[in-house]
This record gives sequence, C-alpha cells and structure tokens, in this order.
Amino acid sequence: MFVSPKAKAVFEAVHALHAEKIPIDPLTVRERLIASDANITQFLSQAIDMTPTVAHTAYYAQLVRQKHESRRLRGILYAAVRRLDDVPADMVQADLMRQLEKNDNDPAKDGITFAEATAQAVETFKSIAEGRSGIKTGFSFIDTNGGIQPGEMIVISGKAGSCKTTLARQILEHVCGTEKITSALITLEMTESQIAGQALTNHSRTSYRKFMSGVATPQDWKRLFASKADTEGWPLSMTAKARTPTRIAAFVRKVVRRGARLIVLDYLQATSPDASMAKANIEQQITTASNTIRDLAVNLGVAFIIVSTESREGELRYSDAIRYDAWKWLRMIQPEENNDDNPVFHLEIMKDRFAPVPKSVKPLYRVGNRLLSSDEWLEYTKTNKRRET
Repeated sequence: MFVSPKAKAVFEAVHALHAEKIPIDPLTVRERLIASDANITQFLSQAIDMTPTVAHTAYYAQLVRQKHESRRLRGILYAAVRRLDDVPADMVQADLMRQLEKNDNDPAKDGITFAEATAQAVETFKSIAEGRSGIKTGFSFIDTNGGIQPGEMIVISGKAGSCKTTLARQILEHVCGTEKITSALITLEMTESQIAGQALTNHSRTSYRKFMSGVATPQDWKRLFASKADTEGWPLSMTAKARTPTRIAAFVRKVVRRGARLIVLDYLQATSPDASMAKANIEQQITTASNTIRDLAVNLGVAFIIVSTESREGELRYSDAIRYDAWKWLRMIQPEENNDDNPVFHLEIMKDRFAPVPKSVKPLYRVGNRLLSSDEWLEYTKTNKRRET
C-alpha cells in the first residue's frame, strides 16, 4: 500500500538498487527514476524532509501502530453495529467481547515468574540504598521512606479548609519544578488557567488575591513574569475535562505514554459517573472511580495522589473502598489552636501499606499557599522578626 504512485516507484527503485548492491542515496534513486518521471526530484526532497530521524523511530512506530489498532477496532465495531438490526443486542455484545479478546494482537502479559519479581524487588531496594529512591516530594516524612514508588495510590483527605489540596499541589510543584519529573494534574474544582495562576503566584511569592483584585504592584508583576519564564518548562499536563472514570483512564494513558510518572487528582468525590453507572448510588459510583484509579496505578506503573473529602465524622466520604485501594492515607486536620499567628495544621498518617503507622501527628504551617515544616516555620518566624525590628 502506497500513498501515491511516486512513493511506490521510489520504493521499487530502492529495492532494485539494494538487490544490485548499488549505494542507496537521493542521487542514485533520482538517476534510476529521472527517465520515467522528470518531477521525481521535488518529490524526493519533500519525502526526505518529512522523514523522521532514527532517534525518533520508536515514537513514530508507536503512532503507526496506534493508527492501525484504531482502524482494526473501528472495523470490529462497525460490523457489530450492522448486526444489531438482525441480532439481539445481548448476543451482539457477547460476540463483540469475545472477538475483541480474540483479536487482541498484543495481549497484556499474564504475569511474571517469582524470580523476575524478586529481581525487581532487589533492584528497588538497591536504588533506595544508593539514594535513587522513588519520586521526591520535598517532604521528609515521605522522602525518607523511599519517596513515591511506581504503582502507589496515595490518598490525602481532610475536611474543608484543612489544606489537603495545598499539600497535593505543593508536592506536584516540587516534582515538576525541582525534580523535573513529567507529571499530570486532573482538576475537577478549578480551570487550568486558575491552577496555573495559583502556581505562578506561589512560585513568585506574590499574592493571587492581589492580582485578581487588580492591585498588584509593579514589583509583583516583575516577579510574576520572572516566575512565568522559570515555570514554562515544567513537564506538567493539566485537564479539567476528564471527569468520568473512562475519561480519566484515557487521559492518564495518554500522558503516561508521554512519560508521566505522577498523576494528581483533585478531588475524587467530584468525579462524574460513566453512563453505565448513572443509576447506581453514590457509594457505588465513587467505589468504581477509586477502583479504576487503583487499577491504572498498578497496570501502568504510575503513581497517583488522590485528594479526598471527609464526612463530619472524619471518614472518607461516600465510599470505604478508598481506604482499601490506597497504599498510603494522609489526613490533614485543622486544629483548634490554628490562628493567624499560629497557622498550624496537623498531618496524620492513617495508613502505610509497607511501614508502621506513627501515632503522633506532624505539624505543618501554612504561609500563603505553601506548607512549611516545623524547622522551616521556625526559620520563617525568625526572619520576619528580624525584618520587623
């Protein structure tokens, strides 16, 4: 199959030159074809310009493969649609599922041997021992325990105003801005531009509220534009449109193909059900969303941070399946002693699948839209006192 007669002629000329052991380059191909087609020179030049380099062969081969799979799947689906006029829908659906499984020319590997699994485990232990742990977050209570590992699903929960989203986004900004690790954000509360605006003002240590009120100073604008130039290279993709489990899965698979290693979802209870779950109760809908994310994490080897709301009683809202799906569960609490002079929040580790759960809480102090550790807060207060005096 060729897109044009010229493409076919070039291929045949290249094949003939190879058989004759004649060097193949634009000049020899042109000499072979110039007698039959005087316009072949221009076609060859355009073809060479459009040809991908060897360095990108794998990427373009993947695109070709995806296009082929799309055409193959459309053919199967069109055949099923045509059968619906003559065959009951349940029979068509059953045959369709069997055909899709049968025609999967690249089935997922069913499993690995125990020897392969132990080799992977030992390699993980070695990387941690050599300081090549998982994704660093900028928070020692996570980083000293191996960071965030592939396949992990970390839940950050809290009631309204507990800084759960602040913690998740601060981790994401550290991963993209400091570690330069490709990541993605699925936001269901704000638009992409609003998220970017908050990230810019956080990074530049300016005030989002001042810019939205139109009272930012020339110095604020200068710092903002400097921050914009510094953050435009962040390897971060964002979407506010992936709201159902199916759309979330499609987006995650796309960004993982582009190299994403961390996905942040803000927040789980804001997801919408797929059409097949529209009549299910809210517990079943949220359970399905949580199970989908868990399966994506494990099957794709990508880490997830999930923001989750809590009920008044402090339970994960709507579905207890979230706690079982999670590898780690971090709970943010706004204590009674929280005030302007002492903006403290408590972080409680509720679950850690591979480590004992500490009984004490970790204090975090909010300054602007950032959370500081106890040591950072002490240094911050000392610096401010020096400025005031």
